[in-house]
Amino acid sequence: MSDIKYEHHLMTNPVLPFIFHDDFDRYRQNGIANWHDNTEFLHCTYGEGIVNCDSNIIRMTEGDTVVINARCLHSISSDTLIKYHCLIVDNSFFTDNGIDIKRISFSEKIIDNTAAQKMAHIASCMSDKDTPLHTALIRLAVLDYICYITENYSYDITAERNNLSKSYSAVLDAIDYINNHFAEKLSLEDISSRAGFSKYHFTRIFKENTGVTVIEHINARRCDNAGLLLRETQKPISEISFECGFENPSYFAKAFSKFYGILPSEYRKHHSKL
Repeated sequence: MSDIKYEHHLMTNPVLPFIFHDDFDRYRQNGIANWHDNTEFLHCTYGEGIVNCDSNIIRMTEGDTVVINARCLHSISSDTLIKYHCLIVDNSFFTDNGIDIKRISFSEKIIDNTAAQKMAHIASCMSDKDTPLHTALIRLAVLDYICYITENYSYDITAERNNLSKSYSAVLDAIDYINNHFAEKLSLEDISSRAGFSKYHFTRIFKENTGVTVIEHINARRCDNAGLLLRETQKPISEISFECGFENPSYFAKAFSKFYGILPSEYRKHHSKL
């Protein structure tokens, strides 16, 4: 399980909770398997490759769209150059627009000219930064895209979630709990108890399924929010550390440096919008 990686998505702009790669070029073999909480849409614009989704082999060629559903273990490989648009949409954008993303899943492979055109429109909006409506147009384009995909290529997964193994389901529930309560005081004993396992057993299955420890995931979620506060506010760094759930500014600085590669003060200096 050591080759499995839980991918933490850093959405730097809460107004645009997306990650988008335009014409992503890849020549890759034996891609590292990873999984994440958000839904990822891949639209191939050139070449061909293979996407492994939970052991399902999906061949992707020019014009195809492959959807990597939330919490799907996946990797991408190709023997030749492959180009594709990659759109990752944060769960909050679905729920904020009335789509219950926890109850649905999407078809893994889509061949649809309309969907392809809508993805191309997203790419165009992303690149056209000169218009004053840049942000609004991106939000509108992504919403139009996910509404179309949801309406035509989604299905209810309530029954599937109920059939998940106890350990895997416990890890997913723990991630949800941490993401919703990261600013509070969290302990391994409390999280493990909620999951119904001993602390030692739960920390093992959490690492096996995510590639990171429980503490590393907690710190990543806290640092993610701290980065937002450093960019968007003028609050003192010590206040931000406590607001994000860290017990002291010193530990916050150490965890933040590990997550971002620089100290909180340096991050604010380079990324503050005020």
